[in-house]
Amino acid sequence: MKIFISWSGEASARCAEELRNWLPYMNPTLSPFVSSRDISKGERGLPKIASELQECSFGIVCVTRENQSAPWINFESGALSRELGESMLAPLLIDLPVKDLEGPLTQFQATDSRNREEVRALVNSINEKCETSIAADRLNVLFDRFWGDLNERLSAIRDSTPVSPTPKRGTDDILNELVALVREQTARIQRLESASSKSSYTSYTINEPHEVVIESDPSPVKVARPRNSSERVEQELIQILGRENILKSRTNHRKDSAVAVLCNTEGAVRSRGQSGAILALANRHQTPIIVESTQDSSIMRWDPEGVTIVGGNEQ
Repeated sequence: MKIFISWSGEASARCAEELRNWLPYMNPTLSPFVSSRDISKGERGLPKIASELQECSFGIVCVTRENQSAPWINFESGALSRELGESMLAPLLIDLPVKDLEGPLTQFQATDSRNREEVRALVNSINEKCETSIAADRLNVLFDRFWGDLNERLSAIRDSTPVSPTPKRGTDDILNELVALVREQTARIQRLESASSKSSYTSYTINEPHEVVIESDPSPVKVARPRNSSERVEQELIQILGRENILKSRTNHRKDSAVAVLCNTEGAVRSRGQSGAILALANRHQTPIIVESTQDSSIMRWDPEGVTIVGGNEQ
């Protein structure tokens, strides 16, 4: 699988090159592209980059304090998100925590490169997208074996890079952003109310920015769900149950569009304890969720209408 690694600035480029060399240790089928290393002398740069953007299946953006507002890195990120979708683009924060990230890249799920488990989760996500994926237990062994090498090299790059403090956002700036968001949501609700008053529909429900269900008697009319809705549900479910407790996902093999996972004992316990959160997730995306336990072969199913338990007892 091809991975496009975007960078801007010296420190970001060095980190991208280290990542390019390190990722194939996790899965030999990975083929990372970094423009500083993979464009030959005399080759036209922009056409080569455009070609790679179209052919890659996953994107990583190496973000530093200096480059997070750089036009080039935001251009490549926008191109990647259009080609791949938000779930396939991951900002990798080199020298700043997630809370300090600003600008367009905040819409994506960022990974702190200094956090071992966040990087592990990123590697697992990439592996899951590969046509030939590595078994979870083997991948964890590989990660633990090679993590120290990557962390040591990235730390050396951070230590050799002058620190430029990120300006603290002023109260006025934060308030202006909140006001803009409130006005946008208010205008959106007013448009929905106007559309509802001109038709026979009696109510509407806002589930998320890309999905709206307008209800009427006798049957609801649904706007098309996002193409990657099941992937989003699966990612949120993994966060609820814990990635280490998911043994297998069978989402892509089901005909009823349900998100289905096989869990260990801890995952089954969490699924019962977090039943309300899982039901809310199923309702929000209008997608059935199935959790099967290896402990007692119990199967729990959360439909937008309720919860069903088969082969086990609810706790």
